[in-house]
Amino acid sequence: MRQVLVNPLSGYYMLGDVFGKQGDFVTSPEISQVFGELCGVWYLTEWMRLGQPSKTQIIEFGPGRGTLMSDMLRTLSQFPYFYKTLTDVHFIEASPGLRKMQRAALVAGSEERDVVRVEGNKDEAPIEMITREDGIRVSWHDGIEVVPDQWSFIMAHEFFDALPIHSFEKTGDEWRELMVDMDDTEESVMDKISRYLSKNGGTGLAIDYGQDYVQGDTLRAIKDHKIIHPMCDPGSADLSADVDFSFLKQAIQSGSDITAYGPITQKDFLQSLGIQARIETLFRNAKSSAARKSLLDGAERLMDPEAMGRIYKVLAFANSAGHNKEPVGFESK
Repeated sequence: MRQVLVNPLSGYYMLGDVFGKQGDFVTSPEISQVFGELCGVWYLTEWMRLGQPSKTQIIEFGPGRGTLMSDMLRTLSQFPYFYKTLTDVHFIEASPGLRKMQRAALVAGSEERDVVRVEGNKDEAPIEMITREDGIRVSWHDGIEVVPDQWSFIMAHEFFDALPIHSFEKTGDEWRELMVDMDDTEESVMDKISRYLSKNGGTGLAIDYGQDYVQGDTLRAIKDHKIIHPMCDPGSADLSADVDFSFLKQAIQSGSDITAYGPITQKDFLQSLGIQARIETLFRNAKSSAARKSLLDGAERLMDPEAMGRIYKVLAFANSAGHNKEPVGFESK
């Protein structure tokens, strides 16, 4: 899966823009701005719950076009008492093409020559960095292990579904692994996130499709918004598998100070943050019937109990030491 998705020469995500109607699939942030706005509001409530630290940063894994982060920052900027604490945005992104799209989304009008490249340690890729007009630095990294230490918000939206998995089949009385090649990852991304938050403090969300238990074979390929066989023309389609949230919870809580909450459905998460009130406000201010229809259609897709509203789950996690109150939306769940 790693070679098919992020091989520098032929990986699927190295192709550039694979999102939206013209791409192979559509994500929640591309459907409606309200999704990113409410995620921003959730992070604000977490900042307040966890003691209002004086310096914060946001780390996003697999940020796509940068739409989600752009919507979050626009919302958070409406709260100056928080926004002044935000120093950096760190993107964990492998694709050069997507990095350019993310830069365009967060720093409008910027060009390649505006990007500063800072040499890393031995065997580490250079860190790319650019500064926005509001003073927030935007940086790109290959992994969280090279992100500077600081209290952090972490976002992993439709990230874990694309990580390499192991697939097995039962033959007689034994299980055998179906292999093309061995995955040599030494530790899970969630382990790294857990250690980072344990050391520096912070909170995060993992939003993806999956269940709170182990499922059967869910590996799939998606091309032109249709499911195809995973071995059909590798590198031309997105590969993903349903997320096992029970594993994510176990990984992030094992031997750490991190508490996991949920998962809950995307519908319940957005309802707890007031999506209906936000949609009503935008509806009143919409300047055309087409804009109003688009707004309602987008909200319906996000909340549909027979589709995205139920299939997508939201897992919260935080270094909540000394704070007994639960995150918004996850009370007693």
